[in-house]
Amino acid sequence: MVGLSGVWRFDVRAGEGERSPQVFERWEAGLSEAYVPLAVSPRDSGEFRGWIVLGKYPDVELSTLGAAGQRVDRTETLIARTDIELLHTSIQMAGHGRLHQDGRVAEVGPGEMVFYDSTRPYHWEFDGEWEMDSVQVTLGRLRERTGITMGEIPIATTVTRDSPAGIVSGFLRELAELQDANPVHAAALAGSAVDLLASAISLTAGHTVPGESVETLNRRRVVEFMRRHCGDIRLTVDGIAAGCDISRRTLYRLLDQFDGGPATILRRMRIERACELLTARSDLPVTAVAHACGFATERQFYRAFRIEMGLTPAAYRTTGGGPSPR
Repeated sequence: MVGLSGVWRFDVRAGEGERSPQVFERWEAGLSEAYVPLAVSPRDSGEFRGWIVLGKYPDVELSTLGAAGQRVDRTETLIARTDIELLHTSIQMAGHGRLHQDGRVAEVGPGEMVFYDSTRPYHWEFDGEWEMDSVQVTLGRLRERTGITMGEIPIATTVTRDSPAGIVSGFLRELAELQDANPVHAAALAGSAVDLLASAISLTAGHTVPGESVETLNRRRVVEFMRRHCGDIRLTVDGIAAGCDISRRTLYRLLDQFDGGPATILRRMRIERACELLTARSDLPVTAVAHACGFATERQFYRAFRIEMGLTPAAYRTTGGGPSPR
């Protein structure tokens, strides 16, 4: 493993002069070092590549990992090697996996989340290439922070992205992306992951969640709604409130930790999307970019873009990208 800015990176692949079995052995060792002792077997005899990006914070560990098809086992013998008790939470990013634990089988596809317990046998099956985000928290810390015990956790139950608890998976996905780009900012936000996980567990189990957690989830729900619909020219502050089934007053309260209020947040989301299109789609006229990002007119787009980026859309495209939105 190689350390960089507080984040550990591990990458193995079959290369010249190195056979796939040797690479796979190193992959198994890397997985076991990053998580818990595991046994791994390949699904085919082709070339293999696997990688892990892992960040460790006071309350949680957060990682992104991916590899070729394989089976991953956590057996009684492997469990006996360590006394650590962890709740694993995985969010599938690409490919499909099947988690087996306690007689249950969870089919997990992109955007879906699942919980499992490191103290009881389980195994994962991946038929092809896959990628996932993973969150680990010790059961002791989970009990201390939230009062939740392992018996209350819905193990090997697929949490879909459109479910109430799916809001949490969206937060964890974004946190994993932030960790790769800006570990310092990710560390500042990682503390809320345990409370959000507790909310996701309670919601999946059909229980109520504490008021503070409800507030956090509602904030995430609003931000996710805005991100999904920011390209709609018709979307307004009133439309956001109506779409989230809350009042304007509640909307402003939920977003009061962000500078400028909901209208400013919406504008910034639209500009972020515009920046992506300007650099990725050089064939699109600026007017088309404006409309695709929720701006009614090119003039409105130019004005908003200059406010956020300090230069015109055309100049941004010419330079291949400028500074991040202010």
